Amino acid sequence: MIFEEVAKDIVERVYGGIASIIMGRDGIPLSLHLKEGVTMDLEPLGIEYSNLLAEILKASLSIGTGEVGEVTVLTSQFFIILRVISPEYFICLLLAPDGNLGKAKYLIRVNLPKLRAEL
Repeated sequence: MIFEEVAKDIVERVYGGIASIIMGRDGIPLSLHLKEGVTMDLEPLGIEYSNLLAEILKASLSIGTGEVGEVTVLTSQFFIILRVISPEYFICLLLAPDGNLGKAKYLIRVNLPKLRAEL
C-alpha cells in the first residue's frame, strides 16, 4: 500500500529521519514507520498533535488567515512536521533537531499527490 511506502521512504531518505505516521484526524493511523532501532509509541503522539493541528486550523480560520497546510514544531528532542494531506488526514514526521528540515519538507511535498490519490 502506498501509505506504508511513503511513510518509510521519507524517514529513510532524509538525514535525521526518526519516524513518520500517516493518520486520520479521528486518531486512527493509516501507516507508521520507525527507523531501525527506534522504540517509541507513535499513536499517542499522533493523536495529541492531531488535536493541536485542529486547534491551529480553527484559530487560523477564525482570524481570517486561511487554511493551514503545515505546522513545524521544534522540541528539545525533535522537529515535528505536520502536513495536511486532506481535510481528514495528515502526515507527521519526526526528525532529529540537527536533521535536514528542508529535504524533509521537500520529500513530504512531492509525495502529497500520491497520498491524495489513494484517499
